Amino acid sequence: MLLEIKLATITGITGLVFAMGPIPVMAAAGTDFAAPADLYQEATAGREPVIGASYFGTHFHRLVLNPGERALLTHWPSSRIGAIRLWDSGTLWSEIATQPGQWKYERMDSYVEQAVVRDADILYTLGGTPRWASARRDEPCPYGLGCAAEPVRMAHWEEYVRRVVQRYRGRIKAYELWNEPHFSDIPRDRNAPGFYTGSVAQMVEMARIARKVLDENDPNAVLATPGFGNGPDRLELFLEAGGKQYIQAVAYHFYSRNSDEFAKQIVEVRNIMKRQGLENLPLWNTETGVGVDAEGGLPPAGNRALSYPEAAARFAQYLVVGGAASLEYFYHYAWDNERSGMMDRSGATLPGRFVYEKVQEWLLGARMLGCKKALPHAVICEGERDGARFAVAWSEAEQPYFLPAPPGWVIASLERMPGAGDIPQTSLVWAELNSWPLYIRYQPAP
Repeated sequence: MLLEIKLATITGITGLVFAMGPIPVMAAAGTDFAAPADLYQEATAGREPVIGASYFGTHFHRLVLNPGERALLTHWPSSRIGAIRLWDSGTLWSEIATQPGQWKYERMDSYVEQAVVRDADILYTLGGTPRWASARRDEPCPYGLGCAAEPVRMAHWEEYVRRVVQRYRGRIKAYELWNEPHFSDIPRDRNAPGFYTGSVAQMVEMARIARKVLDENDPNAVLATPGFGNGPDRLELFLEAGGKQYIQAVAYHFYSRNSDEFAKQIVEVRNIMKRQGLENLPLWNTETGVGVDAEGGLPPAGNRALSYPEAAARFAQYLVVGGAASLEYFYHYAWDNERSGMMDRSGATLPGRFVYEKVQEWLLGARMLGCKKALPHAVICEGERDGARFAVAWSEAEQPYFLPAPPGWVIASLERMPGAGDIPQTSLVWAELNSWPLYIRYQPAP
């Protein structure tokens, strides 16, 4: 504990004298924060996006309950939801076309109506082949036999896409081609269970048909790539095989173990987009959550289990970096998912909701100036709004990390996330960081 601090100057850290206690980790005044090969800078440099409401997206599992379904109905929350992705919402192809010629839209109608009345953008994820239309009817799939196969006849696919597009024309703004496909062309994907198990050529053909249907029925609607995850090579294979000529946005699922990995994945995907001549297309984060070891769940892969507060802090980090990196949408997975969401099975609020709302409060309407890694442990994302300069910063160091104000500036105020505890040790010229993002508002030094 720092028991006595004497300020010799208000323009730099070097004038601080610590009378007692261990020396904290800190950066000297005037230090160049940028680490060599700083992935945060690479992910965010030169973009300077203004954060709008549609950036803050989510998924809902249970806005509607099917007859006889035993679950707690999710009510649209009072939080500001700018976009929703229809996935794990009971709206798969196999769930709206259970038999040839039989179409059940009631559940999807309700989702669309609830989003439209609240001015939330809608992304519909195509796919989930009905068993009757599947090329491999008895192949295991997370949502029922045959659902990961390509259709046995592409005419089935075209009818499905056409019916959906015609019904929701002008209301669904964008379509994601599929969810997290594996490709039989890739050795590690062969005979591996997943949401799609066909070839890349078949996926490209489905993209061609989907774009054709959109051009004929709703030409302003966007077709995004499949929402790839855990393997940017799959994205590049799809684009190289011809998929890039049919899409207007790149979708990716940026599941990560920490914010460093989150930034690294953004850089990897953008490098692929550049190699494919698509650097000017929007990049969407169509699914990301931070899971905990909740009842019935598993801890994050390759990582220790997180508590709900720890998961909420990490989720906040991703939201801030994603905004600064100009990800056009960030679809959190999922609002009513007990492992990674905003409410538990009883409807009680989880820490993630408070984080979601606080990051909105900090970033909505702000112009993000970029992020950088502060040696050795801190991340700083800077922005401005209404003429005021601010930063959101955090550190994963086990010991406190003390962040100095930029040269010529002093700290005007600090704000911590709900549930993060008291405001840490602070002066006019430095702020103590931990894993919870801290909002720092600056003002010119006197």
